[in-house]
Amino acid sequence: MSRPQNYLQFLQLLHHNFSKTPLPITRLLYQTSTSISRPILSIILQKSLVVHYSSLLLTSYSPYRENLLTLDEYTLSNVFKTALFDSPNHGKQIQAAIIKCGFHQFTILMTALMNFNLKCGNLKDARKLFDEMIDRDVVSWTSMIVGYAQNHHFTDSLSLFRKMIGFDVNPNGYSFSGALSACSGLQALEQGKQIHAHVLTSGVLGVNLILQNSLLNMYSRCKSIESARKLFDSMGVKEMIAWNEMISGYLQCEEGEQALKLFASMVSVGLKPDKFSYAICVDACACLVSMQQGSQIHGCILKSGFQSDLIIRNSLVDMYAKCGCVDSAKLVFNPMPTKDTLLWTTMISALGKNGQFEEVLMMFEKMLELKIKTDGVTYLAVLSACSHGGMVERGWKYFRLMTEDNLISAGSEHYSCMVDLLCRSGNLLDALEFIKEMPLKPSISVWGTFVNSCRLYRNIELAEFAAEKLLELDPANSSNFVVLSNAYAAECVWNETEKIRKRMKNTLMKKEPGCSWIELKNGVHVFLTADRSHPEMGEILLTLKGLMSKCWMDEEYYLEEFSEDQKQIGFG
Repeated sequence: MSRPQNYLQFLQLLHHNFSKTPLPITRLLYQTSTSISRPILSIILQKSLVVHYSSLLLTSYSPYRENLLTLDEYTLSNVFKTALFDSPNHGKQIQAAIIKCGFHQFTILMTALMNFNLKCGNLKDARKLFDEMIDRDVVSWTSMIVGYAQNHHFTDSLSLFRKMIGFDVNPNGYSFSGALSACSGLQALEQGKQIHAHVLTSGVLGVNLILQNSLLNMYSRCKSIESARKLFDSMGVKEMIAWNEMISGYLQCEEGEQALKLFASMVSVGLKPDKFSYAICVDACACLVSMQQGSQIHGCILKSGFQSDLIIRNSLVDMYAKCGCVDSAKLVFNPMPTKDTLLWTTMISALGKNGQFEEVLMMFEKMLELKIKTDGVTYLAVLSACSHGGMVERGWKYFRLMTEDNLISAGSEHYSCMVDLLCRSGNLLDALEFIKEMPLKPSISVWGTFVNSCRLYRNIELAEFAAEKLLELDPANSSNFVVLSNAYAAECVWNETEKIRKRMKNTLMKKEPGCSWIELKNGVHVFLTADRSHPEMGEILLTLKGLMSKCWMDEEYYLEEFSEDQKQIGFG
């Protein structure tokens, strides 16, 4: 046998010999590969055995089929794992062969079968295998708990974790991580705390970084950021993933400033940010609409060489769009062509948010031309652009393209966009008919869009009808009462306006004050409704009053749009 010149030739040679030589092959490997190190040889041996046995199992006419009876459960579990990377159909065939040959009595094999079904999304088959297992070890329980959590069956995951405890099976770190992931998905803080206590008493936490990060994620997702920070500060060793988890936690809890402060602390202790750190911080700048800090982080990204990463590019496009710098967003998007759906969707959304509606449609048509996959989020951005741009016919065209041609299921947000599209063109009755014919139950966003449009067009009857539907769905939201109150006030129906205000007062309901902010030089200036605390409020009001005098609005519209609070601070 000639000596192989490289790794690929070597594997091809093995494959050729396997068609003639069933077992053993270890001697063949060592005789023909003296120049290959033992660790690499071990990997080659394992993979080659797996491939060979897979072929034997799948070839019904193989003369070596009787060798199945001499294989052990450990080798077959490796065969099964390999099937996952090949084809689910092959995996099913191997599963049938394993059961037929009597290997299903082994726990390790049943766990491998169960994992295969979980990763293929066959949760019922996986649970059936689990329930039929003669002997369930901690690995079997953990696989099922983690599998449920990964497939978003969070309640089943927690239920099985409790059952595991009831059977006196001691969870390991992965068991706890799976259960904590389920708590994160359900935002079940109290159950998460109970599992945390169990972790502490079991003694498995130690320096288990995966488990520590699972706890951080659970507290962050459950909006208990103080508990997350307390845990983070108590960690002796903080790997990059822990810093990223904590920074991300602040962002999830809408504390962008704290996220950026922690990022600065991470850099100050000598840790080099990775692409995930930068992506999270760019998202924080987007939430804060902080162009200055976003540009600084973009500079660091360029120095670090992460500018071509799709996740970072997507975050940068979104950040620049939210800061109103759509040209900078284009500069990030254009240099490196890609067919990534998410990045194209983000760019389309960026153009729409900045009023470039024709460019939105041009870019979407280009996306279709290049056969880039579109999804519901892409169509939502396009429909929103059609709505804000007053393009009714084109909006209908893309809605039909989505639902009829591409067979993408329209969600509540898509229907809300179509209602807004019809309402903005003054077709309130058509919009109402569209709502009544929806295959879905109209959501809060659908009725909210409709009632706001009724108020703007001063259709008090439709506003009353829509508001009642909205209050049935969301009775605790003060803004629903405010919209209806404003509709009555616009038509001078003061008795109804007073009734609504009394109803809000009796239920101790308060309208949340409006809030806006602007980044100027080295500071961010925040303004609340009726807030006069800014040191330059006098000049701000005079300038704003001058701008308002130039707006094209009559006195009635002026009074309708501005509340009594606003008039009291300088507009009356």
